[in-house]
Amino acid sequence: MDKITKIIKFYFVNSFKGQLITAAAVLLLHLFISIAVVRLVKTQEATGGSNDVIIIVWMFVLGLVLFTPGFKYVLSQGISRKKFFLALSVSLTLLAAAFAVLSTVFYALAQKFGNIWMLYHVMYRNEAIVGVLTWEFATFLFFGILGWLICLVYYVSGRKTKWMVTLTPFVLISLLTFFNILTDGRIVRSIWDFFVAIQGLSVAHPNSYIGMASMLAGAVILSGPIFLLMRRVQIKDA
Repeated sequence: MDKITKIIKFYFVNSFKGQLITAAAVLLLHLFISIAVVRLVKTQEATGGSNDVIIIVWMFVLGLVLFTPGFKYVLSQGISRKKFFLALSVSLTLLAAAFAVLSTVFYALAQKFGNIWMLYHVMYRNEAIVGVLTWEFATFLFFGILGWLICLVYYVSGRKTKWMVTLTPFVLISLLTFFNILTDGRIVRSIWDFFVAIQGLSVAHPNSYIGMASMLAGAVILSGPIFLLMRRVQIKDA
């Protein structure tokens, strides 16, 4: 447990603290710009936003870049891969929680000064703070874990495999488009219906807690292949 705590402190001291301060500055600037846009337009429908989309992208990018710099250092300290996996998982969870609090605070501030929307509000049409906080936490964590998985896939892959991984989404999108046309749009409608259901949007009153549970379940599922990849990943000098 001491070693896991040591890794968590390593990430927070060397990376996360600076990321949180930078994110707060970016969200503050974003708030000022959004308020300015709303005031300049001067119509009741004028809106600005959205801060949670910024943090979603931020967490995804952090997931992409966090593993590589610390991997060699952590293993050189005699810490096992399993403990590194646990420590980085806990670190991303704590960071997602901190970002969720930050995003929710800025959203509450934004509502005092103008019509600043959030992705959460667009989906669930409510401003319940607990709902905002929990859904955003789960969403930020999911995208952080997703970024970590993609990073590991590239890290363990050779040059040809990297090209295959890079091109696969484009191939899948092309195939999806082709078969969707053949089925008169039923494939895309089925995908959309599935998304609506797991996000709690298919019920009479959209439920963000269903969406939160789905995102947390998704993060746990993605953690499985991450753990398996961690067991075989080799240290690289560059």
